[in-house]
Amino acid sequence: MKKCLALDIGGSKLIVALVDESGKVLAQEKTAFSPRPTQEEVLEKILSSTARLPMAGEAVACGATIPGLADPKKGLWVYAPYSGIGDFPIAQLLGERLGLDVYIENDVNACALAEQRWGVCREMRDYLWITVSNGVGGALVLNGQLYAGAGGNAGEIGHLTVEDDGPQCPCGKFGCLEACAAGPAIARRYRKVAGLPEGDPIDAAQIAARARAGEPEALAVWRKTGNYLGRAIAAATNLLNLQAAIIGGGVSLSFDLLQEGIAEVYAREAFATANADMPILQTGLGYEAGLRGAAALAFQGLEHQNA
Repeated sequence: MKKCLALDIGGSKLIVALVDESGKVLAQEKTAFSPRPTQEEVLEKILSSTARLPMAGEAVACGATIPGLADPKKGLWVYAPYSGIGDFPIAQLLGERLGLDVYIENDVNACALAEQRWGVCREMRDYLWITVSNGVGGALVLNGQLYAGAGGNAGEIGHLTVEDDGPQCPCGKFGCLEACAAGPAIARRYRKVAGLPEGDPIDAAQIAARARAGEPEALAVWRKTGNYLGRAIAAATNLLNLQAAIIGGGVSLSFDLLQEGIAEVYAREAFATANADMPILQTGLGYEAGLRGAAALAFQGLEHQNA
């Protein structure tokens, strides 16, 4: 069975793994980046982590998920807002050092491809993949292929407006899904209803624990978060008539707390004749979605190369 090198490059950490064709993670190495890593640091940590990875020499290709903007055709990491990295020819430089073909893609797009290969979308050709964590991102698979749009930025569901005059989003607009449903928004809304001070460090995972213990304020916050997601998913589905919407990212670990709120608004706002029965599912990729996304890029690249 073929194996590939999978690089999950995050904003603050790097995970390098060996993944086989079944999507099984065979070995992995984790390391942290400095607060504003340079291109040189990213490259050095990938290479040093790979050198420590058991069986790395068995890899036949490499895939890398990129936080921020990527140009897969040119192999460029175009932009990373957290570090200022820009126009970084990461695929070429890694390929020269590793002796492997290197395939890159935006992290959310890569997860959408992995869902088709190993997750809950194996029989689907038209779906939306949403990640909800510190932000909200999205990827579209249409007719079995990633849909990039005219400028390569299709799928940005995090910037659909879900609440008029809502909180300000990091993008500068008000009422975006990201500003209303991401982890920081969940914490902000809970602090308000629970009467906690603005600087209280409570996070979405702790609020989920309180909700599961039956606390009404926490349950209401999660239900409202589901409402926002349901509104955005209904808008996307009305436009595209999708087979499914998949939710991943850290907030998806509380999918059980989101479901009722999602269904409540989706049922009201989706065009029922065409979309009433569309499933809204939790990702099947689990904690290793990023690694499987990177692996999916590598195996897809090999398949296209050999076609």
